Amino acid sequence: MEKALVDDLKRVHGKTGMLYRLAEASLDHPTGVVHEVIFPVVSEATLRDVVKEWKAIGPFYRAHVQTVMRRAYRSHYRRMLPPLLATLAFRSNNVTHQPLIRALALLKQYLPSRVRTYPVEENVPLEGVIREPWREAVMETDAQGRQRVNRLTYEMCVLQALRDQLRCKEIWVVGADRYRNPDDDVPQDFEVQRPTYYAALKLPSQAEAFIQQVQQEMRDELVALDRTLLRNADVEILPKAKGWIKLSPLAPQPEPTNLLALKMEITQRWPMTSLLDVLKETDLRVDFTRFFRSPTAWENLDQATLQYRLLLALYGAPGVSAVMPSMT
Repeated sequence: MEKALVDDLKRVHGKTGMLYRLAEASLDHPTGVVHEVIFPVVSEATLRDVVKEWKAIGPFYRAHVQTVMRRAYRSHYRRMLPPLLATLAFRSNNVTHQPLIRALALLKQYLPSRVRTYPVEENVPLEGVIREPWREAVMETDAQGRQRVNRLTYEMCVLQALRDQLRCKEIWVVGADRYRNPDDDVPQDFEVQRPTYYAALKLPSQAEAFIQQVQQEMRDELVALDRTLLRNADVEILPKAKGWIKLSPLAPQPEPTNLLALKMEITQRWPMTSLLDVLKETDLRVDFTRFFRSPTAWENLDQATLQYRLLLALYGAPGVSAVMPSMT
């Protein structure tokens, strides 16, 4: 769906000036014919490109995305909702996200039902559950002029909100490990020993003070960057997008002494075996790279590519091309 729309997307530059010329030509010749007044200042092809761009990035694109998502969810993914809600119990320690917990309970309550919209008298949580771009798709007006909540679209919005809050542990799953109660990630005596732990971490105990500290650090760093920019050989301001900041790559770090000593020891014991071969063989036997996981729930790389890159990173090879034949 995205590929089809992107193929139609052709960004038109200078739209502000184009709009001015269109307005000026229209005011100067209010009774003129379009192809005689408008096309001489802005060509028909350019106007078609403007229409394509608007369709690709405007409300048309959003409506098309919602339509395709609804179709895929209704015909395929929705069948997983009953076992999902029957198996997992969701909780939140934050009062801000209780509407989402109530929304999940509402989804579970209406699983046996075949109604298309929720009853008018039903208290359907919207704030903190439905994103603003989805409001129009969720709300419907019935024959009596009453506002109704489309059940299928509402379910999709609830699952999207659930995904986002699971990633930051505002919502957690009973009995889970990775998505467990975030209170279990801190010491059990945290509430009693809070000042001690904050002092050990060298952090302020108040959230506002921490935010102000981070903001001040960012201001100081930006001021330092601005002050030294003209004589900083490692920073360059690019003309792209009105001033992208380009940083020079970091210089390679010296090889750790313990890694060098390990290589020498292995060379003495097994002269024909490299350290990379040992590392690779170890992973093939015990598959230790499977324990290196992303801190988020989103991973784009397949396991083979991830294993390849992890081994190279762990080995710290100075030249990737030199070890690629060995890796394959």
